[in-house]
Amino acid sequence: MDVFVKITQTVLLPELMTGLADCGCHAEPIAASVCRVVPPHDSNPKHALVELDFFLRAWEIGHPGVETAVNYLR
Repeated sequence: MDVFVKITQTVLLPELMTGLADCGCHAEPIAASVCRVVPPHDSNPKHALVELDFFLRAWEIGHPGVETAVNYLR
């Protein structure tokens, strides 16, 4: 399953991708404000999506004014 995350402040995309990598996800940029995220292969897909959503909401709280949008491709 691939997930595409778009961020409103492109300068923070590398920091977001580092945070995702620290959580075990593979993240790679595909545009200035978008990265492709692949959750860990050993995780349950539904559980991985819940954890990713939780991570992104927590990350946004730590970065006031920044928003992320997620598109899931199965």
